[in-house]
Amino acid sequence: MPNPLYQTPLTRYTSIMEVISLKGKFILSLMLLCILVGCQSKTSPSPTNQNSATAETKKSSPKILFDQGHGQTAGNADWTIQGGYSDFAKALNQAGYVVESTHQKLTSSLLQGYQVLILPEPNINYTTDEKRAINDFVKQGGGVYLIADHTNSDRNHDGWDSVDIFNGYSSKKDEWVGRIFGFSFHRKNITQSTIKEIHASPLTKQVKEVGCWACTTIRVTKKNPSIIKDITIQSEPYHIHGTYGSGRFAALGDSSPYDDGTGDFKKKLHPNWGKMDHAKLAVQTVKWLANNP
Repeated sequence: MPNPLYQTPLTRYTSIMEVISLKGKFILSLMLLCILVGCQSKTSPSPTNQNSATAETKKSSPKILFDQGHGQTAGNADWTIQGGYSDFAKALNQAGYVVESTHQKLTSSLLQGYQVLILPEPNINYTTDEKRAINDFVKQGGGVYLIADHTNSDRNHDGWDSVDIFNGYSSKKDEWVGRIFGFSFHRKNITQSTIKEIHASPLTKQVKEVGCWACTTIRVTKKNPSIIKDITIQSEPYHIHGTYGSGRFAALGDSSPYDDGTGDFKKKLHPNWGKMDHAKLAVQTVKWLANNP
């Protein structure tokens, strides 16, 4: 009977080859499994977010900045790209833009590198330096979208609503958008669920109707003849656009049309983004502001 503890060189060689063969089969099986499942751990797409483009695409894509540092979540509002304006941000991203937000003080250095600044219904007033930075940003070629709301919409009870912030009232004089851009927001509270006074412009292409729920209208002065009335309510402007210096601006009298109904569940938000032609108006306005038709 052979000694089990002793193996001839040939036996040892045969055993080694059997082990190698088994390992090879195991490795081959793993490779086949990886091919069958598509190596998902390495190639599965990353989660979708506002900026799902590749790094190379981001370098060449126009950049949009949402201001979220001036009371955009005060009271019942949530005009942020993580909340009620998330569909707005996603639509811009799908259109090829890099979308970002900031809670910081607006300065010229912060705005560098962005093509469009969106100011959705601020409830904390901008400082003189911030207004100057915004004015210079537009004058030097940037675009700004000023989105207001109805009068007496002071959500954080600090004495300022979006109408007064944009108008810059001091001794009842228009000290900001009226002096710089040539328009101001009326102190009104209007609701018209279906607005069909749409005037042809690059911003209103295929826009047939929009709505407003507790909104205001706009007073256009003679200071800036470049201003175009895109949408009106009983002949009063509701949405406008114009130029200042080398840049562009647009204004809307209501924050509600771009609300997608998401955000803090404790707040009463409304899914208006998908209604009528709000999405088309929003994206086309930003495209025009970015000078990117």
